[in-house]
Amino acid sequence: MGDINRKLLVVFVDAFGADQLQRLEGLLGSLPNRKPLRGIVGYTSAALPTILTGEPPSVHGRMCLFSAHEGPGNSVLQPLRWLGLLPRFVHERRRVRRIAELLLSKAAGLTGYVALHRVPPEHFHWLDLPERDDMFNAETVGGARTFLSDARSAGLSVYSSPWQTPEPTRWEQALSSLRTHSPDLTFLYCAELDAVMHREGNRGPEAPDVMQRIVQNIDRAREELMRGGADLTTIVVGDHGMADVHTDVDPSDVLTRLPNMRVFVDSTMMRFWGDNHQLDRARLEIERADLPGQWLDHRMLKEREVPAERYGRAILMLKEGAIFSPSFLGGHVAGMHGYDLATPSAKAALASDKPIPAGCDSLASIAKMIREQLGLT
Repeated sequence: MGDINRKLLVVFVDAFGADQLQRLEGLLGSLPNRKPLRGIVGYTSAALPTILTGEPPSVHGRMCLFSAHEGPGNSVLQPLRWLGLLPRFVHERRRVRRIAELLLSKAAGLTGYVALHRVPPEHFHWLDLPERDDMFNAETVGGARTFLSDARSAGLSVYSSPWQTPEPTRWEQALSSLRTHSPDLTFLYCAELDAVMHREGNRGPEAPDVMQRIVQNIDRAREELMRGGADLTTIVVGDHGMADVHTDVDPSDVLTRLPNMRVFVDSTMMRFWGDNHQLDRARLEIERADLPGQWLDHRMLKEREVPAERYGRAILMLKEGAIFSPSFLGGHVAGMHGYDLATPSAKAALASDKPIPAGCDSLASIAKMIREQLGLT
């Protein structure tokens, strides 16, 4: 970074969106420069790689937790078909799934985020896990370099949160490390706000308390990094907002009418693979069921920079505030995200103690801003 007394703190806060920026404005006194950001289609699985690389999902290849398996050989998930030998009420238990996740990660050498949720075991032979590696320590995500790996390659000292650690421990470990080692680049990860808002929605009582705790921890990190008079720049960025759920949509009838088609039911999307005839049939069944959403064909997915084919040749995107319940990821929650680009909950937020560049208006802009701050351009 040139002057060794300059530091950069980047804090990623899951579910810190444009609406949350307004609701929690009074808590961000140390970060007076704020801006909403254009988001992406998908979940944190897509947004976080976009923040880290500066590339859209169509380049880094991430969108959802699960994709279709491509290429020769069996999917890494293939061995988990044995779960189907157990009764459903057993294999869907969180403890059973957690054991399966740990065994799979160890056997396949996975260091990325693995969560099986309630995916039916009979689908594991054709599904895949795009996230195999810990993206905070990987050199690239889908072939696109991260600003973390660029900083390390440039010889800068970097601290990044171990996302696998529970949140309170993660903060204490980070603050302890910053107290003894003052890195050039610090990247901290916070997931607590997302969990609370899924549980309570936007009007729940816990979100302001959680955000206050996050801001207090950010201020503690800033104090540690500014020891000795360092010139610190702080950037806090989210990946999406949150919509209050008002409509539960049961996908069961549609799935029953498409027994031979590959279909994956996310919380807000129903993703389809098949030839044109099969897709036409699926769309007809969607219309017959009068599901509240928009059919996104291959062209529309490309326009949204979605890595089509891998994540579905067509997608039914539910209207904001609707959720598939049950889905392969779970059931009803009070708050949800993962809707189309034009919806309010798709917008992320950015806050900083320094002026925000005029051209920084989307998640894909963040990596460029950070690289410029680090002198990596």
